[in-house]
Amino acid sequence: MIVYYYKYRIQYTEVYYSKQMKKNNRQSGKTGKNSAAPFGHLGKRLKTVRMAKKLTLDRLSDVAGVSKAMLSQIERDKVNPTVAVMLKIAGAMNVSVGELLEEPSPEHILRVIRESEKGYTYRSDPSCTIRTLTPLTLEKTIEFYRLAFEEGGELISEPHFPGTEEILHVTKGRIRITSGEQIEELHRGDSAYYRADVHHAIQNVGKSQAEGFLIVRYRET
Repeated sequence: MIVYYYKYRIQYTEVYYSKQMKKNNRQSGKTGKNSAAPFGHLGKRLKTVRMAKKLTLDRLSDVAGVSKAMLSQIERDKVNPTVAVMLKIAGAMNVSVGELLEEPSPEHILRVIRESEKGYTYRSDPSCTIRTLTPLTLEKTIEFYRLAFEEGGELISEPHFPGTEEILHVTKGRIRITSGEQIEELHRGDSAYYRADVHHAIQNVGKSQAEGFLIVRYRET
């Protein structure tokens, strides 16, 4: 049953992939462009989703079973990935192939993320739950998260890209923010703005659950 389902997915995706390539080729013919990759936006979309999932190239390579070199080439639009490779990458990131292939249309201005969409829960364990509230395929310089920490729960992060900043708003409990050498304690209703391109941490220092919303803003390049 699993083998049959996998073959069906490949056949279905091959048809979809073929149609998208023909569409892209027609558009390339009109514009006179001849891109090395059939989808000029694929590399950028792949990198956007990977970063939203907090996956390094090494980690995605391990999970998807695709070499780091191949992933890097795809992100730089240097190669045309096969259907099988696209399925592996999409499956590893818990998104559909279509989400990686379809170019965003300005007409599609409304995107609803349902609570039932489990792929948006970035982390869920007994001490901490993190859910992203922004579309994974959105080309963005900001990310929006909902955080929930049990007593003693914490989120310790390595430095992000240079210039990255975070804004945290506490809706419940007591939370301690550490950014580099600076430390502040927040209570319900408090907000904090701090550097995230240094070692930083968010910790529940209360005796009950703590909750809040986090915005991560990356410097535009």
